[in-house]
Amino acid sequence: MRVGVVGAGRHANSALYPSILEAGLDPVAVCARTPEHAASTARRWGADAHHTSVEDMLAAGGLDGVVVAVPPSAYRPILARCIEARIPVFCEKPGGRSAAELQELAGLAARAQTEVVVGYMKRFAPAYQRAREVISSDEFGSPTLAHFTFAMGRVDEYLADLHHYLIDNPVHMIDLARYLVGEIDEISAVLNVVPAVGLSVSVVARAEGGAACSFDFCTTASFAHRGEFVEVYGQGDAVQVDNVDTCTYRPVDGPAEVRRPNYTLPTPSNSGWTVMGFVPALQHFRDVVAGLADNRSDLASAARTLETTEAVWHRLEPAWSALRVE
Repeated sequence: MRVGVVGAGRHANSALYPSILEAGLDPVAVCARTPEHAASTARRWGADAHHTSVEDMLAAGGLDGVVVAVPPSAYRPILARCIEARIPVFCEKPGGRSAAELQELAGLAARAQTEVVVGYMKRFAPAYQRAREVISSDEFGSPTLAHFTFAMGRVDEYLADLHHYLIDNPVHMIDLARYLVGEIDEISAVLNVVPAVGLSVSVVARAEGGAACSFDFCTTASFAHRGEFVEVYGQGDAVQVDNVDTCTYRPVDGPAEVRRPNYTLPTPSNSGWTVMGFVPALQHFRDVVAGLADNRSDLASAARTLETTEAVWHRLEPAWSALRVE
């Protein structure tokens, strides 16, 4: 599958381009804001062409799809142009600035009958895929309790802008909650801001099936320690995903079943980009375009994830205004 890639920033170069290659896609063109970045990124990843406008890249032709990794404010015109040209798109999360913007794009994509996969890669990480299988099984029963933690070290730009933080990082756990236990409502939230250190957020909510859900997010942890943890209880059974890679299923009447990559073997299934979900997400995009799979992370779903994240933001905004350091 021949793809043009829009974006040449740090995230694109560190995670997306290597995952594109590992997923078996062929990056034949690169589009970036400056000729220097476009040319250097194209050389680095073996693309034959480089451009500074999406219009020029699409006009050059020869693309089976487009992969986009840009700041949230830049997605709308790029996605709209690709949809207008009826070119399938894989875009990194969140895919836009707001739920309303994504709803508009979802309408455009539906009318153009053009697929857009939003790269919430944790949905496709093997450990979370296994957790979803367990939760969906008859043995597990309806989820009754779920907890989601996403912890990281200090990032000054997040301390300066809580809304940006929520749609850039905790949005992963909110999307994952929707994917594993259903739509989230009845949201309440507490914020703590530690000047010059970081911030922390606790959220309590209810899933559509009745499960009580809690979320803990912070930038007051360490990048050297465990970054995320998910645990869901059914009706006797439980399943955990620890730090992306390890899924533990605890049946009500049997020993725990643990699945973890075998890092001693350098096989594709054990690579970091696969374990984190980047490669499977791009492979899913390939399969959606080929008509081999239904889109499991479309614009409409991404809009609902941002809508839920915005609801968290609205609960926190008064405390943010009172606590933040100018």
